[in-house]
Amino acid sequence: MIEIEDLTVRYRHKDGFFTALEDINLTIDDGDICAVIGPSGCGKSTLLYVLSGIIKDYEGKVLIDGRDVDPAGQRIGLILQDYGLLPWRTVYDNALLGLKIKDGGKGDIKYVRYIMEQLGLDGLAGRYPGQISGGQRQRVAIARSFILRPDILLMDEPFSALDAITREETQDIFLKIWDRYKVSTIIVTHSIEEAIYLGRRIVILSPSPGRIVKVMDNPLFGMDDLRLKNEFYMMEMEIRKIIKGEGPK
Repeated sequence: MIEIEDLTVRYRHKDGFFTALEDINLTIDDGDICAVIGPSGCGKSTLLYVLSGIIKDYEGKVLIDGRDVDPAGQRIGLILQDYGLLPWRTVYDNALLGLKIKDGGKGDIKYVRYIMEQLGLDGLAGRYPGQISGGQRQRVAIARSFILRPDILLMDEPFSALDAITREETQDIFLKIWDRYKVSTIIVTHSIEEAIYLGRRIVILSPSPGRIVKVMDNPLFGMDDLRLKNEFYMMEMEIRKIIKGEGPK
């Protein structure tokens, strides 16, 4: 479980302080998947950096399974927009990087192979990041996180650099693996469509400083052919109005 109470994050700059997030209160149950959306500069990435332990200077309380955020003692998967792959390591070595850092590379080889196969990477294991496509590099980043068997998974605009077809294919593959292992997940996105497709709950943030405007349960999550349903577009319009300050809160 992720518990966030009265979280406020301020950045120091030459004229004083800039408030990125203010009074954030949010609870994410074990095995839930939550999409966070809002306008540019509203603090979405800052929220992930707090949960990953990158940002440690903040006000309020942030707990993972009842404990303060501790990257050294907890298994926190973080997938960044630029994939975070090491160009001098093979696909296989990149996929095992988190496991090597945490456990010295010791793990269930059958599980590793399963994740690689599900993501279509088993035939690319010996290649380097520069020898594969952007969609394949994204899949390596996803494999690395799942192979770690994280307590929580944090994703920062994970599919934004992909073309539309590759993005949808990769989203579907991700959801298939997530549905099997139910890792507690937070996905930051600027895409309303992606938030509806990937989030069982959707958190909408205000313009800077980021505050929670609304938390929505997503009744459409997991439906077949979701993108083709009229309800999908109706929900997309509702969220768009809320972000613009025009809809009900």
